[in-house]
Amino acid sequence: MVEVLAGDTQAFTGLVRLYQETVWRIAAALLRDRDATENLVQQVFVDAYFHLDQYAPGTDFGAWIRTVARNRLRKELRTAGREDRRLATYRERLAERLKAEAAGARDDSEAYVAALRGCRQSLAPRDAALVKLRYERGLSFEEIDAKQGQSPEAVQRMISRIRFRLRECIQHKMNDT
Repeated sequence: MVEVLAGDTQAFTGLVRLYQETVWRIAAALLRDRDATENLVQQVFVDAYFHLDQYAPGTDFGAWIRTVARNRLRKELRTAGREDRRLATYRERLAERLKAEAAGARDDSEAYVAALRGCRQSLAPRDAALVKLRYERGLSFEEIDAKQGQSPEAVQRMISRIRFRLRECIQHKMNDT
């Protein structure tokens, strides 16, 4: 033990091997998680090494290391408990906010569909036919190209422009209500 107190890390390694299983049992009994137990055991021996000046020579090192282990375990459990309480509070606040937002939100789906119908009726006949081919019949740009005599890229651009006009029209109608 004199070598350990003098800073001999090899001698301390021997103590780690000697008491590692004891410390493991203390940690595993409450943590029940292999990774957490492993981390705690390592931390206990790091704590012990840095606080060797608190060990009273001639006393039972095993009792001292078990005390270090129990103290580290209590600290970890307190920290985990605080974190659990913070998370629970966060969850409660989030649920309250979502509930308040849901209560304040209105269901605009019927108004949206009505606006879309109105906007579709205002489309030029050729644009309305393209929308029908693409979205009601589910034709690809290539299939529409075969019917319209234009390149698939031109059909895609035309439909993109129509969708943009429909989106603006719907937003305008929705803002008016």
